[in-house]
Amino acid sequence: MKNQTLKTIQEEIKNEGLDWIAGETSISELGKKEQEALLGLKITEEELEATEQLIESANKLQSIQAPLSTPSSVDWRNKSGDWTTAIRDQKSCGSCVAFGVIATVESRLNIACKNPNLDKDLSEAYLFYCGCGECCNTGWNFSPALDFCKSKGLALESTFPYTPQNQTCPTSVSKYTNITSWQQVLSISDRKNVIATKGPVVAGMAVYSDFSSYKDGVYKRPPNSTLRGYHAIS
Repeated sequence: MKNQTLKTIQEEIKNEGLDWIAGETSISELGKKEQEALLGLKITEEELEATEQLIESANKLQSIQAPLSTPSSVDWRNKSGDWTTAIRDQKSCGSCVAFGVIATVESRLNIACKNPNLDKDLSEAYLFYCGCGECCNTGWNFSPALDFCKSKGLALESTFPYTPQNQTCPTSVSKYTNITSWQQVLSISDRKNVIATKGPVVAGMAVYSDFSSYKDGVYKRPPNSTLRGYHAIS
């Protein structure tokens, strides 16, 4: 059944002329419930509709303004150095919001300090378990996570190591740094400009049934895939 499913995905990619490769992955080997447990960006239908309307309005406004000059592509892994930090595994907990936020802040620290080798390892556990609580099974959202980074700050991984199960927030963790502000960027042009000039951003994506088999290329979902949930990324 698993091979047949993969074969179907590969045939749809070919038939639709899409530019990505599907294959067996560590995620496709998991069962459906285990895959869905990783999708910890929790957002309501009302929030989705409101965000879509804001994005549409922002794009319309941008279309009548002078276009922003942005490069055709940007790769912060290869921009006179690698300004990103190591990819980390949230494992079986729906903590993707914390991982997406931490990855972004770590990269922005490198860029702000003009040191691609700074690579501070910040604690996803402190952000998730102190900011959200026992949320492995429920997930989280961007706004409260970023507000926590601003008001309570961020700790180093060494002071509160991550494990993929609900943990009690310790009282002895020292704050390493905090963000001073954050804002939502809506139009496509503004997003491109921020990524090009400031660095990686926190984002969310809808995850469909075929995405667990993603190996390489520019992903675009085939028409017969079904929505599984939402995932936070950097």
